[in-house]
Amino acid sequence: MPKGIFCLEGKVRGVAATMIVALALFGCVKAPAIVADLESDKVIVQSGPGTEDHEIVAKAFEGCALHDRVPVPLSTQCMNEYCSMQNNLFACVDP
Repeated sequence: MPKGIFCLEGKVRGVAATMIVALALFGCVKAPAIVADLESDKVIVQSGPGTEDHEIVAKAFEGCALHDRVPVPLSTQCMNEYCSMQNNLFACVDP
C-alpha cells in the first residue's frame, strides 16, 4: 500500500486536513497596524492587507501622543510591488 498523507488513518488524517485548511486561511488574516518608526516630529505606521484607516490613524495618535503632539497625514508608500504592505508617514505637530 502506498505511503503518504492520503493513506493516513483516522485522527491523523483529520489533523493533517485541519492543518492544511488553517494554513490556507492564514493568508486571509488582516495584519495589525504597527509603529515602525517614531521621532518627536514624525511617526511611520506600517500596515498590511485588511488594515482599516481608523486603525492606522489610531496608531499614529498613540505615537505622536508620547511627545504631546497630534498626527497629520503626509504620505503612503508601498513596501512591495503588490502594495500589500505600506508605510504611512505622519508629521507630529503641536496641537
